[in-house]
Amino acid sequence: MFKVLRRGALRICSTIVWLLILFFVTSLGVIYYSYEIEPGWVEVKHIDLKLKGLGEEFEGWKIVQISDIHINEWMTGGRLKRIVDLVNKQGGDIVVLTGDFFTSKTGYAERLRNEIVPRLPRKTRGRRLFRKIFLRLGKIESELYEGRDYEKDKETLGECLKRLKPKYKSFAVLGNHDYSTNYLLVEEALKESGIVVLKNEVYTIRKNKNYLNIAGIDDIMFGRGDLDLVLSNLPKKGTNIALVHEPDFATKVWGTHGFQLQLSGHSHGGQVRIPFKKGGFLPPYGKLYPAGLYKFGDFRLYTNRGLGMSYPLMRFNCRPEITVFTLSRER
Repeated sequence: MFKVLRRGALRICSTIVWLLILFFVTSLGVIYYSYEIEPGWVEVKHIDLKLKGLGEEFEGWKIVQISDIHINEWMTGGRLKRIVDLVNKQGGDIVVLTGDFFTSKTGYAERLRNEIVPRLPRKTRGRRLFRKIFLRLGKIESELYEGRDYEKDKETLGECLKRLKPKYKSFAVLGNHDYSTNYLLVEEALKESGIVVLKNEVYTIRKNKNYLNIAGIDDIMFGRGDLDLVLSNLPKKGTNIALVHEPDFATKVWGTHGFQLQLSGHSHGGQVRIPFKKGGFLPPYGKLYPAGLYKFGDFRLYTNRGLGMSYPLMRFNCRPEITVFTLSRER
């Protein structure tokens, strides 16, 4: 009887040990994947987009959207050049860049700590370990960005974006990270690369008697956006597309009934999306519409998941994205 009980206890202990080993190996695999594989695994997403009132001259036009480049120690010049080459392969008529070219301190590690640690069982080693990890990540983030050389980041950004080759032009708006670092350097790099920077401005593309109006609404989080000014400059004819870094501003853009489409970024799609948790870890102004296509009657919003990362430099269940829209007229 004793031997039977002993064998049963040994089996249970052996099972527990193997489960712990499996958990440890799986955790290491997930961490490695999140830091080393998914951040560089860019998805090129193709979307057929029907817009009401689109001029026949713009039927079949391709808009390539990239967002949230976030130049930092991960998004190096080499990586960004490869991304730009991939953008060029899409054969876009225009390229739009929807903000956050630089990277500032975000407190993202602290937000992760506040989300994950309270979900763990109390008074366990795992809880204490995760708390220490995220505290350390927060300190590393502070050290990284306090002495960041944004002049060098500007050179990297400019050298890479000069390689963009749309058939017509490239357009950009700035994001909150640009304003919290050095937006003047970002603007300079973009303009030197031949990119049209729109700050509450409208650029009209004319083809015969058809008009495509690209409106750039400046950063909402920093109070730079002026929707009324943009509306006053919108031509009465044509299809109107709004570039806005923060996607949640779409409710106001839609409410004007002046636009057919808004393209945004900002949220990174959640960046770290834990299975069965909706949305991931989302910033202010990026919580309502974090990723993908949204429809409001005849109005469309698309939120791009971005290419780079804010700290911690990891992605899980949320690949970086280049979006290719093929335009057609809604009949």
